[in-house]
Amino acid sequence: MLTPLITEDELQALSIPKGSLTLSEMEEIRSHVIHTETFLKQIPWTQDLQDIPHIAGAHHEKIDGSGYPRGLTGQQIPLASQIMTVCDIYDALTASDRPYKNALPNEIAFKILLNEAEKGQLNGDLVKLFIDSKVYLAIQNKQYKNDCNECGNFHHHVCDFDLLDHD
Repeated sequence: MLTPLITEDELQALSIPKGSLTLSEMEEIRSHVIHTETFLKQIPWTQDLQDIPHIAGAHHEKIDGSGYPRGLTGQQIPLASQIMTVCDIYDALTASDRPYKNALPNEIAFKILLNEAEKGQLNGDLVKLFIDSKVYLAIQNKQYKNDCNECGNFHHHVCDFDLLDHD
């Protein structure tokens, strides 16, 4: 009898089809927001930082209510979360360390951000400010070194924007 070279779980992990994610895969990706907020709520924040869990937990919400996890709209989304959303999407589109897609040039990333704003999903004023101020230059092509030699380099990309389907 032949011994399999890989387990059934390994085979399934290696058999990821190209194309759209399944509903359960999308739910798994989206769950990171709730896990992050739950984790951050355990930290005894000072009064001036107490909103950090909610800010982080709302960074995938969209102005038009199409975001997650709560489907918040407009002013229900903290301004800091709206800023984080713009930065997070830019980072997802331009990061050089993502294994599933090549980094996009700034010009294309800006067009995508502007399109998301035109569709009412992002705060258009923040997108324009992000682009016009060139704040993105502060992190462009940057890798952050941590103090843990065994850990290697920390890359700044941690967004799921381009894993999900967009109209």
